[in-house]
Amino acid sequence: MKKFKLMTAMFMTAILAVSCIVDDEVDNGFAATPRVVGFPTSFASVAYFEDLGGIEREFPVNLIGGADGSVSSTPITINYSVDASSTATEGVEFDFVNTTNSIVIPAGSTFANIPIIVNTASLNPTMKTTLTLNLTSVSEAGAVVSALNSKFDIIFVGCQSNLDSFNYTCAVSRDDGAMWNHGVQGFTVQDINTFKSQTTGGWQQGTIAPDQGMTFIDICGDITVPLQGLAQGFYSNEVKGLTSDGTDGEVFDNGDVEIVYQIGFAAGDRVYTNYYTKL
Repeated sequence: MKKFKLMTAMFMTAILAVSCIVDDEVDNGFAATPRVVGFPTSFASVAYFEDLGGIEREFPVNLIGGADGSVSSTPITINYSVDASSTATEGVEFDFVNTTNSIVIPAGSTFANIPIIVNTASLNPTMKTTLTLNLTSVSEAGAVVSALNSKFDIIFVGCQSNLDSFNYTCAVSRDDGAMWNHGVQGFTVQDINTFKSQTTGGWQQGTIAPDQGMTFIDICGDITVPLQGLAQGFYSNEVKGLTSDGTDGEVFDNGDVEIVYQIGFAAGDRVYTNYYTKL
């Protein structure tokens, strides 16, 4: 019996020793990875509909990974450039606060902001324009720019949407061919150019939740469906648009509205198209 207990103790000691060795190797591996910087989102809209003069706005660049999640003990300088695809013009829609095309994440911090001046009197009242920024390099040795988070669009919006001023007939189709008619509906305002529908998916109003509305954004006729919970979060099913550039549908010249989005289910995602015919 004593021999058995001794062997068991030796066996457990060996396991603990191996476990400690494995943990040390994993920790060392994380510490050796480079710090990664990038934009936390792919775009942001800036909306003004009257002349309020020049207003400063800031857009963050984050320390988003690497080095076991630790902050840097020294400042990190991040350089950026204006992408050639930009349709907004410096001196018209915006001005840079500084002309160095660089920002600094202070030692011990996790982010820095790119500041610009928005010239509210000069935003286009009929179409959006975009300033696209690219992160190009980082000063800290071993730090890198995230390949997936290196580009950011600042969308200037001078056109105020009035989709809530009308009623529509709502027809819904799904990617498997199913179709529904939800009758006459309207939109309610949630924020600037941000609206809520009365239904989502194929369910008739009031059948699965008190509020089955879907939030969407109209930026000069381009529709964006942000990530949200089904029925305003009543269910955990994810509802979101299919694109990353804010083109999940459109407002047509005749006032009709099309919104394309997906709903997540355990059996797989389904794509829906809501078509609103203006009355």
